[in-house]
Amino acid sequence: METPEIIDRVKAVVEPLLEAEGLEVVEVEYRREPIGMVLRIFIDTPGGINLDVCSRASAVIDMALDEGGLIESAYHLEVSSPGLERRLAKPAHFQRFAGEIAQIRLTDQERGRKKFTGVIMAADDESVTLEVDGVRHRLEYGRIARASLKYTDW
Repeated sequence: METPEIIDRVKAVVEPLLEAEGLEVVEVEYRREPIGMVLRIFIDTPGGINLDVCSRASAVIDMALDEGGLIESAYHLEVSSPGLERRLAKPAHFQRFAGEIAQIRLTDQERGRKKFTGVIMAADDESVTLEVDGVRHRLEYGRIARASLKYTDW
């Protein structure tokens, strides 16, 4: 089974279980690392994530994946917070973080560039409006290769 197929199957099983616990699945990764295959699931809540929440979520995920037999080979499970520079993957993420600074990389060029860093001004079901150096750019979600919050108080 290919990695994208495994990720889709894991999401289909895990998202409803974690939503029932009041948790959101932000991102799922499955990739080879020096320790072997790693299944990394980033979770969040409006109030944030702590170690106890990650531990409880890990137990739920582990049980569901073992029972479902979704991943046949050995892997390491990691459950964590998405962090300060969390990925933005759904329209609801962009809406939730309106007013924050985001970094967006497009699949194709817009006005001669692919990378934009600016303030999220608005977001709807089709696009996000990002203000970069006083200029607003309406970027459709289908053109976004990757987007994340940009923490600037280092």
